[in-house]
Amino acid sequence: MKNKGELLASVLKEYNDCCFFLHNTREQNVVEKIMNEGFIFENQLSHSTDRINPKEPIEITYFLFQRKEYGLYTVIIAIPRSVYERYSRLSNTHDTGIEEVMTIKDPWFGENDELMYMISPKHVLGYFHNRTQEFVLNEKWDPLYDNSSFRKPTKRLIKPDK
Repeated sequence: MKNKGELLASVLKEYNDCCFFLHNTREQNVVEKIMNEGFIFENQLSHSTDRINPKEPIEITYFLFQRKEYGLYTVIIAIPRSVYERYSRLSNTHDTGIEEVMTIKDPWFGENDELMYMISPKHVLGYFHNRTQEFVLNEKWDPLYDNSSFRKPTKRLIKPDK
C-alpha cells in the first residue's frame, strides 16, 4: 500500500514537465478561493511554499509530514518548466525578482509591510486532501498559460519610510 507522499508523487508524475510548489491550508473555502482567484504570497514564493520533485516520493512524504499542522489541504502550484525558465530569464533581464514576473497584479504592501504577490489560478494545478488521499484537479489550470505575455515586470518596490 502506498503512503500519501507516494500517492501524490504518482499523480504529479503525469505533469512531469512542471515545477511544483506545495502549500498547506486548513480550510476548504481557502482552497477554493486559491483555485478560483489565485495564490497570494508574501515576499518570496519560497516563504509560503515548498518546491518538490515528483520523482522523489520520500521528499513529498517528508513535506506532508512536516506541514500537516498547517492543514489537511495541500495546494499544488504547477508551472511548466519552459514557462518557469522564461519567468527566470525575464527577472534577470529586468533585474528584478521572479515574483515580479509571476504576479498577475501589481505587488502591494501587506499588513507586515512585506510585498504581496498573486499567482494566477491558471498555475494552480489543484489540491490533495491528506485525509481522503484524493487529488482534485483545478479546472482553471492551464499548462500553456504564461503571465509574461500579459504583464510587464517592474523593479522590486521599496517600502517608503513612514
